Amino acid sequence: MKRYGLHKSAAGSELWIDLPPLELGHSHVDLFPDGRVLLASRRHNWRAETDHDLNGVIFDPRTGRADRVGLGDAISDLQIDDLGRIWIGYFDEGVFGSSVGQAGLVCFSTLGEKVWEFPADADHTIDDCYALNVAGPEAAIFFYSDFPLYRIGADFELTWKQTKLRGCHAFAMSETEILFSGQYDDPPNVAYIGRSDREGMILVRRAYLFMPDGSARPRGRLQGRGRHLYHFGEDGIYRATLG
Repeated sequence: MKRYGLHKSAAGSELWIDLPPLELGHSHVDLFPDGRVLLASRRHNWRAETDHDLNGVIFDPRTGRADRVGLGDAISDLQIDDLGRIWIGYFDEGVFGSSVGQAGLVCFSTLGEKVWEFPADADHTIDDCYALNVAGPEAAIFFYSDFPLYRIGADFELTWKQTKLRGCHAFAMSETEILFSGQYDDPPNVAYIGRSDREGMILVRRAYLFMPDGSARPRGRLQGRGRHLYHFGEDGIYRATLG
C-alpha cells in the first residue's frame, strides 16, 4: 500500500494535500472544482459487469472520505472539466478488451458514474486514444489510427478536423492554433503548430521546443491542458503556452 501527497502550485500560491494510503499503481491524478482529488490506476481487472476492480479513488481532503469507483482498464489519460465531469481516454487494450473503455473515450459524472461515451456512429472509431485535452466544459482528443482531432462540446456535440500527423501524444490548443508534440521517431524537441483551413484539414508547420536555458527539450512526459503544453522530466516541470 502506497502513501501519496499532492502538491498544487497556481498563481503564486501553493497547496499540499496529504492522501491516505492507497493500493494504486501508475496513477493518474486531477482535482475537482470543489477541491476533491481523483486518483486512478491505469490498469484494472475486469471479470464481469458486476465483478471488476475499483481502480479509482475520489478523496475529499476536508472530510477524509475516500470513495472507490471503477473507471475501466488501460487508461491513457484522465482530466476533469470545469463542471466536475471526468474525461478518460483509453489505449488499445481497453478499447479491444471487455471493460468500460471500449469506446476509447468516456465521460463520467462527478461521482464516477458513466454519462457518455464516444459514439459508435461517429465518422471515425478510436483504436487508441493518443492524447486528451480538457479545457472549460469541453474536451478534445487525437487518436489512432486515422489521427483526426475531435472536439467534444459541453453537451457532447462533435466536430472534427483531419490531420496528416502520426503518433503525437500531446497537444495544446487555443482558439486559432494547435501545438502538437512530435510524431513517431521525432526527437523530443520537435513539435508542430497547426491551423485549420477551409477544407476541414489542419495544416501544420514544424516547430521546436526549448528549455529556459536555450537547450533543446530533453526526453520527458508531455501533457496538454487548454492552451498549455507541460513538460515533466527529471529536470523539472516546464510549460509552453499558445498565445
